[in-house]
Amino acid sequence: MAGADRIPDDEWRLDEEPLERVEPEPPSAAPTEKLAFNLSQVRLTRAVYVVTAEHLGWYIVAAYALITRTIALGARPLDATQSTDALTALLIAQHGRLAFALSDTSWVTILQGWIFAAIGASDATSRIIVTLCGLLLIATAFALRPVLGRAGALAFAALIAISPSVAYFSLGGSTVVASTAFMMIAIAIAESMRRRPSVLRAAGLGVAIAMWLTADPIGYVTASAMVVSLILVGVADLVRTNHRRLRLRVWWVRRRVLVIVGAVVAIGLWIVLTTAFFHRPLVPSVVYYFHAAFVAPSIALHSAIRGTTPILLFYEFIVVTLAIIGVFAVVSRRIGDRFAGWSVVWTIVSIAAFASVSANHPDSVVAIILPLAIVAAYAVGWMHGLERWNSIRYAIAAAAALTLYVQIVANFVYPAPDTSEAPWRRHALLFWSEPATSIRTVKECERVRNAVPTGARALIPDDAPQVQWYLRDFTQTDSPEDANIVVTIGKTESGAVAGDPDASEFGFEESWTPDFNKLTAFRAIRYFLTQRAWSDVEIRELQIAIQPQKPNP
Repeated sequence: MAGADRIPDDEWRLDEEPLERVEPEPPSAAPTEKLAFNLSQVRLTRAVYVVTAEHLGWYIVAAYALITRTIALGARPLDATQSTDALTALLIAQHGRLAFALSDTSWVTILQGWIFAAIGASDATSRIIVTLCGLLLIATAFALRPVLGRAGALAFAALIAISPSVAYFSLGGSTVVASTAFMMIAIAIAESMRRRPSVLRAAGLGVAIAMWLTADPIGYVTASAMVVSLILVGVADLVRTNHRRLRLRVWWVRRRVLVIVGAVVAIGLWIVLTTAFFHRPLVPSVVYYFHAAFVAPSIALHSAIRGTTPILLFYEFIVVTLAIIGVFAVVSRRIGDRFAGWSVVWTIVSIAAFASVSANHPDSVVAIILPLAIVAAYAVGWMHGLERWNSIRYAIAAAAALTLYVQIVANFVYPAPDTSEAPWRRHALLFWSEPATSIRTVKECERVRNAVPTGARALIPDDAPQVQWYLRDFTQTDSPEDANIVVTIGKTESGAVAGDPDASEFGFEESWTPDFNKLTAFRAIRYFLTQRAWSDVEIRELQIAIQPQKPNP
């Protein structure tokens, strides 16, 4: 070969003749006219953010939760418990730290008192803290996304958002919602520490635990159930693990700083909040919380059967059904996640605890729904990965639509008792196993406020905190002779007749303990669709008498 010359396009030419260099052609003259196109269309059609199916699901759940948890906050009258909390918060707003010594003061009522001092007291503003905690409860589903998976976390958020019970007590201002919200935050932080342990997360876990325990007495029941479930799972792991002592020792050496930090923060903040910033003695406060949380087994079992079980069957059927599927998937090892196994144990222990020793108020069903919803979320995540998902999703969508219907009817159509309804068409909710304040009470108290000038004195019994709340502008007195407004609690009647709108005596509380001996298939379906009670309700009467104005002494 005589030579090898490289040509401009990086190819090699083997040739004896010299390569002639090809000169590039000069560029053609620029066109005199530019190619016309729509710059505005190009800029507006540029892709900025791609919305996946998961993103769209989170947006829908977040928007729905925000709407349903914030509208009509003041539409439902305050019940006795919520009225007591609101009156305590009002005292805090008026007297500051002097009111911290009250036995029922918690960090929820303290924050609520500051809100009253800032923007005023009303039914709507008395529920702001619990409403925010209800939204925070749904938001914890996103924090559990690494644990539950994409489909599972979205399912958990959706189940809590459409739950009739969780929505009812979030809108009603129950402090159980605040306690369970921080319980879920503590779970999310604990799971994040398994992946990325840090001192800051340990401190955050301690704060969440303290606020969980001190928001409502139910925190001690849920904490007891969680501790028992962790012990059971831990013992089972130790039995199957080799070199148990060595593993425990290694774990302690690696995590002892985090454990100490979390424990110190939790115990320290728990003492501060339990004593209301050291305005109450510690031991009596703890005794008060325990008496409010735990009762005799016979009482707990009776309350669970008569109150909690019907709520789960009529209102939370989608959660219960999916949880049963989730338990089957975990037991049959179709779901092998360790957190899923603990969730099943936690669910069983929680149901046993609330059925045996808990003071089962209607709002305690929220603490049962949450572990059930986690197991149900695992079930949805498992089924979402099956080939039959395209068929399964229609059944889940139908159940979700029925749940949405029940949620709307229970929370926005019949949110409070109307004692003027005729006995044969009376509507009642299963949440009213404890008395609920009637709509008539608010109207009658408003009539009294308009009829009596400011500065009048009122005699209101202690067992009618709702009336004390709605007549809070009047001065309380213990003497009927000095009172311009005298409130008298009447008798409780079963199946009372329709009320007279002009009568001074009216039904101000309504409660319903369903008689399941009278329940038939037709009545069950009718109740599900219309919330019409199939047995008699109990109505407590109240009389408000306006006496002539008396001069101030």
